[in-house]
Amino acid sequence: MEQRKLQHLFLRAGFGETPDNIHALLPLTREEIVEQLFLASKDYKGIAYLPYPLKENQYEKGVNVFQLVSMILNSKKDLEELNGEWLFKMAYTKAVLREKMTFFWHNHFSTSAPFAYIMQAQNNTLRKNALGKFSDLLHAVSKDPAMILYLNNQENKKNHPNENFAREVMELFSLGEGNYLEKDIKEAARAFTGWTVNMKGEYEFKELEHDKGGKTFFGKTGNFNGEDIVNMILNKKQTALYITGKIYQEFVNPKLNKERVEELAESFYQSGYDISGLMKKIFLSDWFYDEENIGIKICSPVELLVRYKKLLSLEFESNQTLIDLQNALGQTLFFPPNVAGWKGGTNWIHSTALLLRLNLPGHILSGEGFKISSKPAFEEKNEMAENSSKAIQKKLKADWSSIENFFKNQDQGKLTETVLTYFIQCSPNKIDKQLFPQVSNSEGIAKICAHIMSLPEFQLI
Repeated sequence: MEQRKLQHLFLRAGFGETPDNIHALLPLTREEIVEQLFLASKDYKGIAYLPYPLKENQYEKGVNVFQLVSMILNSKKDLEELNGEWLFKMAYTKAVLREKMTFFWHNHFSTSAPFAYIMQAQNNTLRKNALGKFSDLLHAVSKDPAMILYLNNQENKKNHPNENFAREVMELFSLGEGNYLEKDIKEAARAFTGWTVNMKGEYEFKELEHDKGGKTFFGKTGNFNGEDIVNMILNKKQTALYITGKIYQEFVNPKLNKERVEELAESFYQSGYDISGLMKKIFLSDWFYDEENIGIKICSPVELLVRYKKLLSLEFESNQTLIDLQNALGQTLFFPPNVAGWKGGTNWIHSTALLLRLNLPGHILSGEGFKISSKPAFEEKNEMAENSSKAIQKKLKADWSSIENFFKNQDQGKLTETVLTYFIQCSPNKIDKQLFPQVSNSEGIAKICAHIMSLPEFQLI
């Protein structure tokens, strides 16, 4: 398979690959490589970093209000550590496609709840269903404790319906805005009454709080419950079209190809919402590898950090350094900005975040500390930043040996061009190679690589 197209596949279906692995896969066909990707992600293995928070004698009776407050206070630190655990899994798992899809669903079903354990449970629910049937995933997330708490469905009772959950299930998670009526939201909210979370942090249906009356939804009348509503949503082809569109924008091109999306959506719907089938169809298609789809997507902060970790075994001085980096870049795992998730695209490269992205490789190479504040901002030698209580010295540690060993035998006269082919996906023709550092292979491979990683073009995948 052609190198650039192979890198394109791994940057979209995963988080990029090392030059060694790319080189090893070149003799294989597209079909063989895609099959390997799916085979490696066939089995599900969740994150079990955080133990169940209740002691044995608390399991049956749950927790009291004081224990609940204590759990909330401890959860911020636990969530930060869970963040690092997931980033590590993204970088080093063989099931890279499953992790990339989990990352996608994490933004699609955007959630943030003040209980680390139930966020871990939701993350595992997303991972378990990431490549299965979207119908199963939507049902599972609809009963997910973190989601119910985040969208206030525990307050949704027959005498006082709360519409938050019902609205977002349709607007953001399945149909898309404008493909339902306000009356549908009100009636769906009634159907979801009684769906709540108990004191053990588990989903529980409270029958006494459920509205058993007749409801009219999508023009049909019946004594519908929450499961019925989800199934009626799934019966609409608009759901397949909406989900396919979001997947296309994330994995193929931010600009929708309407005809192509409609064709994929029809197949997705007819398959019973088979996510693996949809993704295989995309990755095996000729058009996925068209020039218009390669090197045109701005990578997200998490994708960027995972890529560095894969390429350089990047280590952070502390877990707090990782969190501060994510905050400054504008994307912190388990802490989405709102229920709509991160917007992505050019939103990733506002002036302060772009400066951090471009300067980061130099700091990784030097290993020296640098100032970072959580504005987000990056101010290397700014007196205001140095005097700010929010600007703290951070250190990163990297291992360049793998990359140096791979490139050390390259023709010195072609070293820069060779490194560019492995790290830059968009056309490198406009890059002024005269500005690159003049070094020998033995002493400067890392320096050349760091220079290329500091180019704006490195941010495009």
